[in-house]
Parts: sequence; C-alpha cells; structure tokens
Amino acid sequence: MRDDLGERLPGGNVTGAWRVGGTVRRSTGPWTPAVHALLRHLVGRLEHVPEVEGLDGRGREVLTYLPGRIVDEDTELLTDAQLWSLTRWTREMHCAVSDFRSGGPWRFYPVDHWTMIGHNDLGPYNVCFDGDDLVGVFDWDLAGPSTPLMELAFLAWNSVPLRRAIGVREQAARLTLVAQAYGDVSAAQILDAVPDRVRLVLRGIPAAAAAGDPGMQNLLAFGEPQRSRRALEGLLARIDAIRGHL
Repeated sequence: MRDDLGERLPGGNVTGAWRVGGTVRRSTGPWTPAVHALLRHLVGRLEHVPEVEGLDGRGREVLTYLPGRIVDEDTELLTDAQLWSLTRWTREMHCAVSDFRSGGPWRFYPVDHWTMIGHNDLGPYNVCFDGDDLVGVFDWDLAGPSTPLMELAFLAWNSVPLRRAIGVREQAARLTLVAQAYGDVSAAQILDAVPDRVRLVLRGIPAAAAAGDPGMQNLLAFGEPQRSRRALEGLLARIDAIRGHL
C-alpha cells in the first residue's frame, strides 16, 4: 500500500515500518535515543546495520533501507549457510558492542546479571539475505541488556528453529552448526538456555502491554504470548530427544 506516509513494508507486528525512497520510517518511543546511540556506535564497526538519519516531520525515526530477501519464518527454513552467516554476524556484533555503554532507557524486558547490550530479537523476520549471505539486520527496538547466551538462545529458537517441530535430528544438527559458527559455546548450553529465554517473553509481553507499550499491545492482538507458550510446550516435550542427538 502507498499513502502519504510512504510505502508500508510487510510484517511489523509490533510497530510497522514505511519505506520512503532509500529510507525506512518507524515510530519512536522512550527507548529510541538509546537505540540510536547504539546504532551510531556500530557505524564502521559492524556491517549490515541501518544508519540513523534522524527524525522526519512526523516524528518518525529515519533509518537507511537495507535491501535483501527475508525468509518466511512459517513456511521456509534458513539454509545452513544462511544460519552460519547470521550466527557469525552475531559473534561480530557481540564484539562490536563490548565497549558500548548506555543507561537506556531500553524497551527490552528486565534482565538480571546482564553483560552486554544485545539485539534481543534475531530471527528470520528481522534479517535479510542476498543468496546465502546476510546483508541486513533491522528492527533494533528491543535492543538492551542481555548476555551472549541469551542472544544465541533466542536466535536458535527462531532460526534453527526450535519453536517448530522440524525433526529432532535436524534441530540437533542445526543447533550444533550455530554453536560451531559462534564458537566458545556448546549446542547443549544454547539448548538449555532456550526455555528461560522464552519465558522472559511470556512474562515480558503482557507486562509491557499493561504498562502502556502500544507495540506490545499489538502483539497481544496477534496472539502472543499464547503462541510462544504453546511452542515452548512443544519444545519441552522433545528437548530430551534433541539433546540426545547432540
């Protein structure tokens, strides 16, 4: 669709986005200054990240548009090469943020004992590819306090994916690929971290919605966190079988 706001981009269950020429426009929140500081910190340190161009006349943030193909998370799987590319980028991102400091405020849910600022929502819906090569990572609104293991757990949840029943042998193999691509972590460690990372979502979405976050209220309307709760129940039913193939 096109209107005076620009061309509405597909997806965007939380806030939505509009393309205007070579830029993307998105609504802002109290977390936007911290997110913009993070993105500016990453300029020259990390590839495939949008650059901040400021705000438009409607008060929307203006970011550079990242072209590429988005893999449909419900009907497709990332190829092994795409999964490797995304995970290697994640390792590079964690190195790039190691010296970043900000007091927020952040939109992401409260995290105890955090060690870094992470993206916190890595999955097929927030990345794009040129063939097997990662070329863009967007929607940084949930960036905030995290840990490398939490980030990898949610990446595995969305991108192996562990949230879908694609077969325990394949999930184990793809989880092993993630661990090898990142390094310094085992597939079993990532797998064991997934349930608690998903439970953070189960608690965080309704709490943020009740506090007045319109994006989280939109997620409630789209069936969250019930969908994630059912998917987690499915994972817990097969998690021992996955672990047995690691």
